Amino acid sequence: KIIDYITKETVKTGNFVFTGETNPWEILVDLKEVKKKIGNHFVQILPSVSKYLPFLPISDYSSFVSLSEGSTPLIKSRSIGKDLGIELYFKYESHNPTGSFKDRGSAVEITIAKELKAKAVVVASTGNMAASIACYAAAAGIPCYVFVPEGSPTSKLVQVIAYGGNIIQVRGNYHDAINVARNVAEQLSYYLAGDYAFRVEGHKTAAFEIADQLFFRVPDIVVVPMGAGTNIAGYWKGFKEYKELEFIDKTPRMFGVQAEGVCPIVKSFEKNTKIIIPWKDVKTIASGIAVDYPLDGVKALDVIEESKGSAVSVSDADILKCQYMLAKREGLFVESSSAASVAALVKLGREKVQETTAVCVLTGNGLKDPAPVFNSAQKPITINPDVKEFLQLHSRI
Repeated sequence: KIIDYITKETVKTGNFVFTGETNPWEILVDLKEVKKKIGNHFVQILPSVSKYLPFLPISDYSSFVSLSEGSTPLIKSRSIGKDLGIELYFKYESHNPTGSFKDRGSAVEITIAKELKAKAVVVASTGNMAASIACYAAAAGIPCYVFVPEGSPTSKLVQVIAYGGNIIQVRGNYHDAINVARNVAEQLSYYLAGDYAFRVEGHKTAAFEIADQLFFRVPDIVVVPMGAGTNIAGYWKGFKEYKELEFIDKTPRMFGVQAEGVCPIVKSFEKNTKIIIPWKDVKTIASGIAVDYPLDGVKALDVIEESKGSAVSVSDADILKCQYMLAKREGLFVESSSAASVAALVKLGREKVQETTAVCVLTGNGLKDPAPVFNSAQKPITINPDVKEFLQLHSRI
């Protein structure tokens, strides 16, 4: 069942565009039917997106387009957690097929497109979403069209090219690309992929995994980077569904984090309003969460309010600092957007976070966007092929 998220009225579409003109849509899953399907053996199955098929709006399980996404590590902090005086874990989404959390939602979206017999898939994106949709469309044998603003860096589109996605540059900004993608989907009956209703269903599987990996012990707080707001909405939906089925006995407080250079959800939270004002001047190294108008911003605000959590903005300097900290002290190289979750936890500190167990979501691999680290790093030192030169240098390193 599909409903308008704001009005809660049932909605239908005559094409493959699953979102309203102004309001986001939401999928309602019948948990009574889910309970009938999972059986007593469910808790013994190792976590992965495929394990949670009964929770997903997929009619034919054999049609599920999977590349073994999910089952990403939940890694206990060896260093940073001790500094903060808490039991800290990292949900390391880099282990998904294209290197980011987007694959959870793409597996569901492309399966829906396949079941609906869509002739092609369209998406507007320049980063992780584009790579993920192109990958899963290739696996399903469905043509994929990616609309990007003219001048988008080719480094972000390499995976799309490799997967055979058709890249179309649009003169204008990102919103122009989104509008073209939507119009194409409506006129040609193509599936419109992106931060829409079905993607949340894929993202919620990460919450299921956290509960499974902690042996159904729920962390006190979960910190999630926010761009469109879709991912934090998915995590919250997952925890709520697990609680309703009595796999867990509580839900965590949800903390959403954005970069100071583009934080429309945080600003709405601070003003205690559900109205999202589009951000005019986007400036941040965290490209993965640099969303000027978050489609699911109202969902994110509801999550924070319902869970008694908070919304936090962090500076680029703190993001970069935590990106280095994760790599040097934990052995985890993540993109800057991922490091924002740790930066938020450090900013809050023990005086504001009284809980004892936390999970920071690390959304993507550092190789997805290495420019911030490369641009700020000290350049390598060059020596002659002489051990004496190295020894002289060694004392100063």
